Amino acid sequence: MNTVNSAVADLIGPVLGRLAQLAPRPASLEATGLAPEMLADLVLKHLLRTGPLTSAALGERLGLAGPVLEPILQFLRQEARVHFQARGSFDKEVRLALTERGRRSGADALQNCGYVGPAPVPLETYERVVRAQTVPRRSLTREATRSSFSSIIIADELCDRLGVAMASGRAIVLYGPAGAGKTYIASRLIKALSGEVLIPHAVAVNDKIIRLFDAAVHERLELLEGKRRLLLAQGFDARFALCERPLIIACGELTLEMLEVQFNAAIREHHAPLQMKANNGVLLIDDLGRQAFVPQRLFDRWLAPLEQHIDYLTAGTDARFAVPFDVIIVFSTNREPAELADDAALRRLGYKIELGPLSVDLYTRVWAAVCAGMKVPFEQELLTYALTELYPATGHSLLACHPRDLIAMALDRAAYDQRSGQFHAEDLRWAWENYFLPKLDCQERGAAASPS
Repeated sequence: MNTVNSAVADLIGPVLGRLAQLAPRPASLEATGLAPEMLADLVLKHLLRTGPLTSAALGERLGLAGPVLEPILQFLRQEARVHFQARGSFDKEVRLALTERGRRSGADALQNCGYVGPAPVPLETYERVVRAQTVPRRSLTREATRSSFSSIIIADELCDRLGVAMASGRAIVLYGPAGAGKTYIASRLIKALSGEVLIPHAVAVNDKIIRLFDAAVHERLELLEGKRRLLLAQGFDARFALCERPLIIACGELTLEMLEVQFNAAIREHHAPLQMKANNGVLLIDDLGRQAFVPQRLFDRWLAPLEQHIDYLTAGTDARFAVPFDVIIVFSTNREPAELADDAALRRLGYKIELGPLSVDLYTRVWAAVCAGMKVPFEQELLTYALTELYPATGHSLLACHPRDLIAMALDRAAYDQRSGQFHAEDLRWAWENYFLPKLDCQERGAAASPS
């Protein structure tokens, strides 16, 4: 092994070695699994978008090494659609540029498909990689689950229920009152799933290119510290992005259309649905019941994929295809599950886990942790005042969000009075009165609702 290869091997280490076996870089045009016409169009679109590029720069943009691109470039030169641009006095490499015919071809290619990015991977390659990176269900242990929740305060019994539910591979419904910590706890579930994953920038389905990698939801890892050219020479297929296991959260803005392949007519691009972007990770549907559709329709859409671990999608009128449904689906809601779906759907969904009020012990631990986080002293007298005076007088439950919100508001008042860094019982009472709405009995509600 020469010096350069030795340095690369030291750089990529065992992680990239494993990934290179999972998704080896293509060494020839045939190994890409793509039609030459698709790659030729992609080359033309890149050159049209950016202007002249060196072969190396073009290879970086496409995620393909020089030997793979060479047949495509030779073909485009023979077709008089690209030519070698003369080197200037400061250029060290020959640049590829479009001819007039090449510009027309590139414009036609953009009109047909607006995707410009790294070369896609074939659907078959995507399926194989997703299956190989499957969510580690049965191997998820009590130790791993409790470790993922070690930095937050949660009952051991609840932690174990969540762990078993995740390991089962079935959907999880978290329900309980607002402020019980459903969203926060659900977002921590991804911590129990170790290991990085490869996510393709795009997937080719017949003659369609579907954009998959989304920087808004995928957290990319750069193990090569920006040395992308080395990746083209040694490492995994650069058509993939190395990412943390995805955690995607969809709230009230979710529509049923977002669960299908979407076509953006303005830029002429196909985009993968949310569940496909979340493959090998967790998809949290938060605030279920606040969306513009009836929740039963969502359950009906996903019951078969949840059982079969396969989802059927359509891209246009001529491309119906199957993709792995390898994602942990978590539904979070303030409503009772029985209000959201029929008995048949609830039975097939699997785990329904209620998050309710905290015990006094857990509430005390949360209060102390909030004080530490806000850098104020923990005073047992103030906590006792809340537990024995404020809560009993109003009948509110001990919810996980209360300590953070009440202490923050008490500190707001103290700072207003130029008493930064501490708060008193009077500040806590003031915060309570401004945080909670007054509870009216039935007679008072009737009087408030009747006209004057």
